[in-house]
Amino acid sequence: MSYNESNNDFLSYEGRINRKNYVINMFILVFLYIGLFLINFNSFSEYIRFKILYTILIYTVELLRFVIIIAILSIIYRRISDFSSFSAGMKKVFVILYIFPFIYLNWGHYLLNFLPGLIYVLDLITLFILMPFAIISSIIFAFLKSKS
Repeated sequence: MSYNESNNDFLSYEGRINRKNYVINMFILVFLYIGLFLINFNSFSEYIRFKILYTILIYTVELLRFVIIIAILSIIYRRISDFSSFSAGMKKVFVILYIFPFIYLNWGHYLLNFLPGLIYVLDLITLFILMPFAIISSIIFAFLKSKS
């Protein structure tokens, strides 16, 4: 697939995505994620007799959440490349605003559990600066026109 072709796949970092498909795909993925977040899968432990089935259920849900986040990141990446030249500076912004919070929120507390002061500072930066900016910017991307 060439760079200029439109690509509407959920899990792809190639091609571009137009505004309409960006909004539709983001809407689908965000509501899937919210739905998985709101369902209390721990309550199923009472109804599942075998512990292994409950473990498989929880693992599958967490894996699905992970895949949805990766799909959201791929859509944002393609939308940025749709309206910008995606220079080295823009790639750094993408990594700082989107990839760093994702990695930190998933694995940061486990890797840095011996440095509680650093975790506190990174939590403040991630949750109150980077995440709101990333959410607002991903909404703004729906309104930016594609480059010619």
